[in-house]
Amino acid sequence: MHGKRLSLEAGEALPVSSVISVEYDDELFLGEVVSCVETEQGWNLQIKVEQILTGLQSLMALRARLLSESVPQPLRLLPIGARN
Repeated sequence: MHGKRLSLEAGEALPVSSVISVEYDDELFLGEVVSCVETEQGWNLQIKVEQILTGLQSLMALRARLLSESVPQPLRLLPIGARN
């Protein structure tokens, strides 16, 4: 990572302007492909990073705990125009 640019090697090309998320080392990088160049190893992607989310393992543990503690209520679908 250099500044707000992330350089990745990929096995396939992605179109420029594609929205992409990359998970690495308990962080989630959200950004947009700004260049895609073929190399001997595959494809070199340059990503303009817009946001970085950290602490993914803690967030997933909290989510699992919250979901196991609450029982979701089934959705009740009504036809258009019907009243409760």
